[in-house]
Amino acid sequence: MPTPIVSPIVRQVSQPYLTLDEYKNAPTAIDYGNLVQGGNQGAQDAELTNAITRASSWIDQYCNQVLAATLDVEQQRVRMRPDGTLRIHPKYHPVVSLNSLAFGFYPNQSTTVTDLTGAWIEEQSIIFPISGANLNSSSSGPLGFGFPSSPRAETYVYYSYVNGWPVTALTVASNVGATTLMVESGLGITAGQVLKIYDGADSENVTVASTYSYGSSTVPLVAATLYAHEVGDAVTSLPAAVKQAAIMITSAYLKIRGDASLVLQVTNSPSGQMEGSQKTGENVGHAQEILKPFRRIR
Repeated sequence: MPTPIVSPIVRQVSQPYLTLDEYKNAPTAIDYGNLVQGGNQGAQDAELTNAITRASSWIDQYCNQVLAATLDVEQQRVRMRPDGTLRIHPKYHPVVSLNSLAFGFYPNQSTTVTDLTGAWIEEQSIIFPISGANLNSSSSGPLGFGFPSSPRAETYVYYSYVNGWPVTALTVASNVGATTLMVESGLGITAGQVLKIYDGADSENVTVASTYSYGSSTVPLVAATLYAHEVGDAVTSLPAAVKQAAIMITSAYLKIRGDASLVLQVTNSPSGQMEGSQKTGENVGHAQEILKPFRRIR
C-alpha cells in the first residue's frame, strides 16, 4: 500500500473576540446572570464564554476567514511573470508577513528561499522576485534546469504567512506609566501599530515602538500607559466594528437560547416582518451589515 500524501495546508480555528468583561460592560439589555438554571457565578460565566466563542466562530464563518491574526500554510500554482516575479494571492487577508517560501517548476522539486527581504507585501498579495532567488539546490538535490523556457511557466509554490489582526491579552498586570506590555502572543503585532487595551472606562490606545522584535510577546510602547491594567485585559488592533458585531451576535445567541435572558422579540419587529437572516433578530442583520467590508470573496 503506498504511503499517503498529506496536504501541508494548515487552517486555523476561531478564537473569542470579546472578554467576559467586554460583553458585560456593553449596553445589551440582556440578563446574562441566569443562563444556567441554579448555576453559580462560575457556571454563568462559563456559559457566557461559550456563547461568545460561538458568536466569534459565526463571524469567521460569515467572513469566510479567521479575522484574528493566524499563521497559515498554503500551496498553490502560479505563473511566473515576464519580469521574473511570482505574484501570490493568499486566501486570507490582510497579509501581515511572509514567513517562508519554497517554489519549483515540478511538484517534487522545490527551492527553499533563505532570504525573504526581496518580497513585496500588499494587503491581499505577495510579490517575490524569483530572479533573485538561489536556484542551485532543491529538495531533490542540485537543480540543472534553471528558469523555464516560457516566462509564463506554471510554478509550484509552498509558503507560510501571517494574516489578520492581533487578538491577545495581558499576561502581566501593568501599572500607570508602563512602557512595555507582556501579552499572550505577539502574532500579527508590528512596529508602529496602534493597539487598544480594552479595560472598561480605562480603555486606551497604545502605539508599538520601533524597537519591537517581530513575533515577540514583549511589546515596547512609544509612550507610557495612562491607566493600570489587569491580567486578561484584551489587547488588539481588531476593528471596533468587529467587536460590536461580536456583541450583537452573542446577544442574538442568548435570545435564541430561550432562557431567562430573553428580553426582546426575536422574529418580528413592531414595524412588520423581518426578512432573511433578520428573522433571528435585528442583531444578526446589523452584524452582517457591519461585517461586509471584512468578508473574503471566495
